[in-house]
Amino acid sequence: MNNKIVSINQLKQIRETCNKKKKKIVLVHGVFDVVHLGHIEHFKQAKEKGDILVISLTNDKFVKKGINKPYFKIDQRCKFLSSISIVDYITVSNLDSSIEVLKNLKPNFYCKGQDYIPKSGDKAGNLILEKKITEKFGGKLFFTSGQQFSSTKILNENFQDFNLAKDQMKKIFESQKEKDDILNEFYNFLKTFKDKKVLVIGEVIIDTYIYSSPLGTPSKETIISVNYEKKKTFLGGAIPVVKNISEINKQLTFVSLFKDIAVKKKIKKFLGKDINLKLFNQKDYKEVSKNRFINNSTNEKFFEYYDFNNKEYNNNGLEKYLQKNLKNFDRIIVCDFGHGLFNKKIINTLIKESRFLCGNIQTNSGNRGFNLFTKYSKLDFLSIDEPEARLGLSEKNLDIFKIMQDKRMKVYKNLMITRGISGLITRLSNNKKNKTIEFPALNVKATDTLGAGDAVYSYVSCLVNKECDPRLISIVGAIAGAIKTNILGHSSWVSINDVKKSIEAILK
Repeated sequence: MNNKIVSINQLKQIRETCNKKKKKIVLVHGVFDVVHLGHIEHFKQAKEKGDILVISLTNDKFVKKGINKPYFKIDQRCKFLSSISIVDYITVSNLDSSIEVLKNLKPNFYCKGQDYIPKSGDKAGNLILEKKITEKFGGKLFFTSGQQFSSTKILNENFQDFNLAKDQMKKIFESQKEKDDILNEFYNFLKTFKDKKVLVIGEVIIDTYIYSSPLGTPSKETIISVNYEKKKTFLGGAIPVVKNISEINKQLTFVSLFKDIAVKKKIKKFLGKDINLKLFNQKDYKEVSKNRFINNSTNEKFFEYYDFNNKEYNNNGLEKYLQKNLKNFDRIIVCDFGHGLFNKKIINTLIKESRFLCGNIQTNSGNRGFNLFTKYSKLDFLSIDEPEARLGLSEKNLDIFKIMQDKRMKVYKNLMITRGISGLITRLSNNKKNKTIEFPALNVKATDTLGAGDAVYSYVSCLVNKECDPRLISIVGAIAGAIKTNILGHSSWVSINDVKKSIEAILK
């Protein structure tokens, strides 16, 4: 192993040795994903402040710089940086800051680039605390100078994984000012939307991932044989949508059905106190359960089975609540998985009473293709995938752009069709030319595509309005979907901080 690469615990010994030899230690910290001339100058100036230069690298899972980042994994970054002659030691920080490194190393100087001098340059917001810790142990914060380069811009312009939207960005933006305006619009949206009253209604699905290793096919049967390893259970269905939206809204209400009180408690605990729950008990209800067998090595799915009633329900309490309260909400977000919650009466009430109604109506093996978006006679915003659009219109071969403009789609004021690895297409009512905008998928290395469309819907259903720029809708939708494909199952949700980092990166 490279003797320049040391653990956090070894830093104390390095400190003690340097004290004995009266040598000064200089620390620099960062991701250093694509090392460029600016980094080299930064290292050189830092080394001039002392005798021993230590580089602290943020580990992969703590890098918050957008989709598909870091490009180079931690072992690759360590190996490359350790080959630079002026670098004495490399260590890895398992935090999104250098705080633990500073406490153990106690450097004489902690060096940051000049882009950190203005407060806006400290994107992670850690520098104030890092400065205090440095000074507590007798060190000083020092800012290097020199020509500035952008690793993000280099990645965007030269690396294939970050080039996915490059051509389309050139088509839809004429200048950097337009990109800056879009970014400002996004941040203004975040400021105003947090206090809007939002209601999400939809079925809860219990998703279980059964991890197994393949054994092969039995000699006398044509079935797949697997060896059980472990299983994980997630709250799915409308729950991930609620969690995503709770990232940007603080006046959120969730409405659904339940039978098992244990499931209700689990939902309540998972969503937390800040989300208002209106869960109505249904005696003949059965919690929807989907069980997927997963290859433990590749995360690929073998097969799945459902456990549910597959029937429609009538709940007086739910109906009365909607009739009485829908008009009090600025936005209603429907997550219709076709498992019995949305009967004709509920749908008519939603259409009649909602001030702004968004719908994501899904077809799956559990509803046998009967859960078509056409059961909603109109919506302010409709989000579906391409197979759902084709099935609802009975159009197997019609060009997707013609589907977007089909007269039967006009009752859905704003429309987005997701297309998996082919990206998404958007048509908004405020677009004077009624033009569709196509945007590519932003992640070609998906861990799990489950819930990607729900993630797109979560953010876009909040963004879309009379004034919103369709380019912003498309970019945010693509980002949310890409982030979700890096999350296994519903083990986590799409963080607004990840969305922020990604939209800032893509608009550079």
